[in-house]
This record gives sequence, C-alpha cells and structure tokens, in this order.
Amino acid sequence: MAVYEGARRIARPLVPPRRQRTVRVRARRGTSRVGLTLAAILVVFLLALFYLTQTLGVAALNYDIDTLIAERSAIEQQLQSVAGDIARWGAEPAIIKGAQQAGLDRLGDGVRIPAR
Repeated sequence: MAVYEGARRIARPLVPPRRQRTVRVRARRGTSRVGLTLAAILVVFLLALFYLTQTLGVAALNYDIDTLIAERSAIEQQLQSVAGDIARWGAEPAIIKGAQQAGLDRLGDGVRIPAR
C-alpha cells in the first residue's frame, strides 16, 4: 500500500519572473498597390517593346521582299530586251545591212549544178 504524503510544492525558478508585455499583433501587410501598378506597367512596357521589335522585323523583311521583286522584274525586262535584240540581229535583213556596211556585196543566186 502506498502512503500519501500530501501535495508537494513545485520548485520555483531562481530567476524572478519577467514582466509580461502585451505583444501587439502586427497587421498582415499585403502587397502594395503601388508595387502592383509598377509591376503591371513594367510587364506592359516589355510586351510593347517585344511587339515593336517583331513588327519592325516584319516590316524590314517586307521591304527586302519588295526590293527583290522589283529587281527581279527589272532583270526580266532586261532579259526580254536582250532576247529581242538577239532575234533582231540574227534576222536576215540585219545581217545583210551589217555586211553592206562592212563593204561586202550580196552574192547572186546560188549556182546550180545539174545532176547527171
């Protein structure tokens, strides 16, 4: 059987108890509206800058394409002109005229030798 000795005293700490201060609960600080506004402006600015670079790149490519198309049509016209000149210079009247300017005379009708 156990012997009941009664309630025992709890040993107190040697350091005197500190005075309890009331701790103020800090208000939960949310993100600032100014910060959000600046972040939104920055994002919009970066998107606008990206759009501008893409637009300028496309415009430069369109300008290059238009320049190349114009150059191609000029080359095609030159080719057609040269082909016409070749056809004109290769025709019989042009050859006869050139020969006469060089001092050559036209031969008569061809000599025909009868077959035996």
